[in-house]
Amino acid sequence: MTSASASSASGAVAANERIRALVDAADGTWPAEAYEVLLLEWAAALRDGVDEAA
Repeated sequence: MTSASASSASGAVAANERIRALVDAADGTWPAEAYEVLLLEWAAALRDGVDEAA
């Protein structure tokens, strides 16, 4: 694994952890906008890792 793909993977893991924290903290209201932003960050990190692997 290259350092760029490792960085992308750690970015995806970090975004995933922020998504989990957001979901865990939701108390009857759904923070749709924040969730969407985190999903985009997660997808971008994954895409970066795929691009690096190719």
